[in-house]
Amino acid sequence: MSVRRSHNIPWVLCALVCGAQASGQTTVGTLNLSSNANQDYVLFSPNGAETTHIIDKCGRQIHQWETDGRPGLMAYFTDNGDLVRTRRHQTGEFLGGGIGGIIERFDWEGNMLWTDTLASPSHHQHHDIAIMPNGNILAILWEKWFAEDAIARGQLPELASEEVWVTRVFELAPLPGTGSEVVWSWSPWEHLIQNTDPALPNYGEPSEHPERFDINFEAIAESWGGGFGQEGAYDWMHVNSIHYHPERDEIVLSSRHWNEIWVIDHSTTTDEAAGSSGGQHGKGGDLLWRWGNPAAYGQGDENDQTFFGQHDAQFIDDDEGLYISVYNNGIGRPDGSYSTVHHIAVPLDANGGYPGTSGSAFEPNAAAWTYPTTPDSSFYSPNISGYSLLPDGHHLICQGADGRFFELDGTGDLVWEYINPITNTGTLAQGSNPVQNGVFRATAIPATHPGLTGRDLTPGAPLELNPSPLDCSVDVGGAVASPTAEAWPNPARTALTIGHLQPDQPTHIEIFDATGHMKWNGIATHEITVDIRFWPSGLYVAILRPWNTDAHHSAPRTLKFLVR
Repeated sequence: MSVRRSHNIPWVLCALVCGAQASGQTTVGTLNLSSNANQDYVLFSPNGAETTHIIDKCGRQIHQWETDGRPGLMAYFTDNGDLVRTRRHQTGEFLGGGIGGIIERFDWEGNMLWTDTLASPSHHQHHDIAIMPNGNILAILWEKWFAEDAIARGQLPELASEEVWVTRVFELAPLPGTGSEVVWSWSPWEHLIQNTDPALPNYGEPSEHPERFDINFEAIAESWGGGFGQEGAYDWMHVNSIHYHPERDEIVLSSRHWNEIWVIDHSTTTDEAAGSSGGQHGKGGDLLWRWGNPAAYGQGDENDQTFFGQHDAQFIDDDEGLYISVYNNGIGRPDGSYSTVHHIAVPLDANGGYPGTSGSAFEPNAAAWTYPTTPDSSFYSPNISGYSLLPDGHHLICQGADGRFFELDGTGDLVWEYINPITNTGTLAQGSNPVQNGVFRATAIPATHPGLTGRDLTPGAPLELNPSPLDCSVDVGGAVASPTAEAWPNPARTALTIGHLQPDQPTHIEIFDATGHMKWNGIATHEITVDIRFWPSGLYVAILRPWNTDAHHSAPRTLKFLVR
């Protein structure tokens, strides 16, 4: 896919703004679009609808799946063009936020290929899943225990709620057509610590066992009856995201109620995962690393807390090491309600393992990168939401409660903004006030994604009713995705690769520093790697033009990147 926009930027903005002024204020759909926005599509499932959409940056529908039931809450697009989604399914046994209960797989045409119901009196899937390279699925579930079970494990009776919903992770191997086999399992319930009664199991000081979970932390007695009371008291940890790192064979989880992210080893057997030995790190299912709220293990207080109801923890690889990205919702921040997104540099030892702590909180002391750099109360979502660092160095952020998606370029400039027009009661017309239009997460689908190969990607109309006119067209190129130029890694340190260039058309590349001085130029097809070992740190701009007499004067493609 190549998105062809007018290169007269004022005209692009006028198409989005002036046209709306003639018919009313632009409130939904694409609000802002810059020529520096990348060419990715965006996948999302409105929380209040039974559809999943792929749109382009013009806000036009590229594809849609119509399904039964609202999302519960996440959907993923696979390399063969299938949609795997979780579906809201209530049985009355669990009533917590983010409830799912069913996982479904559909082909591109919308035919159901597989389904599995994970909803019983004792277990219920919720929020998120992770699809593994072997086709298995990691799922988050609630596992129901009771007050007497918690008290027997050292929870103070005055903190014990009638029910205790503990996180359980299942690895599911799908069976043909329907159902699955659980081939691996892990739970914090098997890694507790308590300092209330030496006669009970797992006695010790939480501050001396940061690899374990303090059974009295964030435990509250149910006090509001059913519904909200169950959500507030029964759902002890409220884990809301799961992400898998295939090369490291590790999992990162995000716990909203504990305001922490946790890394665990997946290389264990299920028996090893229930203990404290075995696996590649020799620690079984104990925590390898945790971050965001050291008060959870007695190594800090409210002044040391970084996360406030966070969502969407994802591993990201960088040329300098391992990072985790997080959307930090900001609910309950002492200095006000505002959201941020972060990159956390995960400390590793020389062997790629996780160094332990010695009477202190897990490192690092602060996030490596935060957006925005100063608090912005207009950027705030008290729940749901997500963030992804994209391969080209751009950032895709979902401000979930407002149904707002926006893209930042590598320097933090806004290059695309969209408001979901699909609400709990139907689709909004342009100019309507967007309410009840929440989205759990938005996912970038690159134009070169293998699942799009051979598909009809002809854009339809924008999702909203009575849309504003846009000067934005899509050339599908025979329904085969064409390359989108990218620069990586970003930031870079020793070498920079510019790739995904046209294979049959040479590209002239010029790279300038922030003062306008040319640092490098050359001609390439496919991709080229530039030695930047001796370049000063800072912002650089690569200008790409087709290299022939007919096209050389066409508008350039600009890529920004950082050297550090």
